[in-house]
Amino acid sequence: MKISALIPTYNRGTQVLRAIQSVIEQTAPVDEIIVVDDGSTDGTAEAIRARYGPAINIFRQENRGAAAARNRGIREAQGEWIAFLDSDDVWFPSKIERQRQALLALGTEFGVCLTDGVQDGDPTKKQSVFQENGIESRTAFGALNEPAKYIDIGAGRNPFLTPSALIRLSLLANVGGFDERLVIAEDADLFFKLSFRTRFCFVAEPLVRIDRVLSRASGLLDLFLTRKDQKHESLERLYLNWLAMPEIAGTGLERDVRRSLRLNYYSSAECKIRQLRMPAALRELGKLKALGDSSLSILASLLSRKIDKTYHRHRHR
Repeated sequence: MKISALIPTYNRGTQVLRAIQSVIEQTAPVDEIIVVDDGSTDGTAEAIRARYGPAINIFRQENRGAAAARNRGIREAQGEWIAFLDSDDVWFPSKIERQRQALLALGTEFGVCLTDGVQDGDPTKKQSVFQENGIESRTAFGALNEPAKYIDIGAGRNPFLTPSALIRLSLLANVGGFDERLVIAEDADLFFKLSFRTRFCFVAEPLVRIDRVLSRASGLLDLFLTRKDQKHESLERLYLNWLAMPEIAGTGLERDVRRSLRLNYYSSAECKIRQLRMPAALRELGKLKALGDSSLSILASLLSRKIDKTYHRHRHR
């Protein structure tokens, strides 16, 4: 197994050195380490070269986001497998070794191997990633059947973290890599599509440390708080793309995705109503009608959601 480690980064000059070091210290070494510097202005590339010299393959590009940075790394990779790592996270030393063992034991039908992970920096995250998402195993590793059923973006559920993933390169090409038009959930989108192209396996150990520090500036947090239009538009694109997949037609997944799309339209309409952007809100309500909701049911749902949110807001004061 020839493995390329791929680290996208943007203005994380200190954290990315720690991430690279965790790759170098693997008990089963990877064949190459690729860092895609997505337009950093903090001297990230210079810091990497100063410490590691030519041992790290660095590719620089204008800032285009995590999806574009990962896609650039995929195009440059020489390995048969891609092991992803975010620049603010780290691998435990046996991560790659344990994934190699799992894949060699389970067979060539598995094109995605994931591990459990621990979440640092947020005191509310006391469980591992697998525990939080209902993945349990009595064995060290095994097959993960029907992986798509674990993904529910609206509920904040996605146990398939990119830094834990080892994926066959040819499969990434088959699904077109990461969707660069999505500003959120591009990782969940990739795993959802891959779940219909190959089998998933897992290593039950937490072999990745995920940074969940709340105080550190986060582009994703900023997106959720201040750029809600982009969030809603991305989720609409994602759900519509999933509904166009013949693999989910007539299944429970289709029903779940339609529900998520409907909830996204309600959330988007409510946001625009609060901002007194009535023409934009009416366009979102029109999309609900296209899904089959009547004017009366839409009004009743909006009132019900308003009452529910008011109740929960007062309850938690």
